[in-house]
Amino acid sequence: MARKKERKGGLRIDPEVAKWQREAARNPAAMTAKQRWDRKRQKATYDLPADIQAAVKAIARKEDTSASQVVEVFLAYALVAYASREGGLQEVIWEAKAPARTPRFSWNLELPETWKERIATLVAELRENGV
Repeated sequence: MARKKERKGGLRIDPEVAKWQREAARNPAAMTAKQRWDRKRQKATYDLPADIQAAVKAIARKEDTSASQVVEVFLAYALVAYASREGGLQEVIWEAKAPARTPRFSWNLELPETWKERIATLVAELRENGV
């Protein structure tokens, strides 16, 4: 009895064709509005403590928006405060400086304990309120 050949699904694309598709220029006229918007935006990755991430996610849920948009507003607010020397942000940065043990940069910035405590309280409050 002839053994039936097992069928393996999926379209196989030549590796060179796949490479060409990845590197091909996009036709701006064929892009969706979201693709055009995404192309304009820059993505960045930052290391954040878990409590700050939790606070951002909770605030995003409370405000019914994305965590990315919350971070954008918070960073923009901090940049404006830093540039205009308002809110004591520059003093906080000066006080938060600790020598770094790496040749890449001179200082580490450590959040003040009062800020860490307030963030933890905020997260707890938001969780209590079901956010």
